Amino acid sequence: MAISEANRLAMHLGLRRVLGDEQADILMEHLPPGGWADVARKDDIDRISIEIDRRSSEIDRRFSDMDRRLSRMAAAFISIGLAIFAIQVEILLNL
Repeated sequence: MAISEANRLAMHLGLRRVLGDEQADILMEHLPPGGWADVARKDDIDRISIEIDRRSSEIDRRFSDMDRRLSRMAAAFISIGLAIFAIQVEILLNL
């Protein structure tokens, strides 16, 4: 059941009558504003941490793959460029 602000106020006023203003205020300050369903537990944080680690590893792997592909492409372009240069030199020498 969701607790509305009206419910929280009614509870706070009831606590003030029973416990006094200061104690009721202290108790209310320790309650989460949206209800306990909105509070993350340690298990929730651990699950999120594991998922973040998994995704980070996947991103690292994908960047490594991309780095290898770019390195191969750069090597291929350099090889092609050198081959074109060698062909041009050969043509100039044969003129």
